[in-house]
Parts: sequence; structure tokens; C-alpha cells
Amino acid sequence: MGILNSRPDTDVTSSPEYNFTTFAGTVWKTKVKVGLADITSYKGRHEITLGAPESFDEADTKYTKLIDVLPVGTRLRIERLMQDNGSLGGVQVTASLEDGKVVYVLRELLAKNRFISPGWSDSRNWGMNPDMFEKAE
Repeated sequence: MGILNSRPDTDVTSSPEYNFTTFAGTVWKTKVKVGLADITSYKGRHEITLGAPESFDEADTKYTKLIDVLPVGTRLRIERLMQDNGSLGGVQVTASLEDGKVVYVLRELLAKNRFISPGWSDSRNWGMNPDMFEKAE
């Protein structure tokens, strides 16, 4: 069956259950440096991922390879919400960078809500972590 489960993810961007449509298409810019890494997911696939640089362990090259550190002011556009159909479940947000590269956004960069932080928040609203991002004009 592949590594843990190889079923493709499902695009749930438009699903009313997740209340994501007002967040999709919004543009944000970084207030801090962010890291861009190639992460090998638990399914064995490579995912280009955006996160705080300290979230990537440069010593753990088996699963993570830090590609670049992006400067303050980097812009990104929120694209889709993907449901993980593997054994871990949950959802992941994708965004596109100014160069068109589509990346996964680590949860630490997102504002807490009930979909990514069960038990920590009852909010159904999506946003970026205000300590790290501001809405672009």
C-alpha cells in the first residue's frame, strides 16, 4: 500500500465545513524571515514547505533540507486547503510565492483556529500568525 497511505490529498478549499473561501486568494507579507525547505512527508513525497527557519533541523537531512531563508517583506498568496487522506489526516494550506512556486505552509505560520489547532481555538476564521505576517495592500 505504499508508505502508510498513498491516497492523494483532496482539495477542500470550497467546502463550507472549513470556511476557507474568504482566506483563499488573500495576499500576505512576512514581518520576519521565513524558511523554505524540502521536506519528505510521512507518505514519502517531497513537499516544498514554508515555516519559521528555527522549525527546520538542518542536521536532520534525511527528512528536511533547508533550501533558502526568505527575507522580511516576502509576499505570498493563499491558494488552497488540502485534506490529508493518509493515516495522519488533517488539513494543509498551500500558498504561492512571488516567483509562482507553490508551497505548503506550516501550521506555526497560521493563526490558530479549530481546524489546525483543535482544542486550542474554537475559531472558524483563517488567517496568518500576526507575529509573523501582515496583510499586503
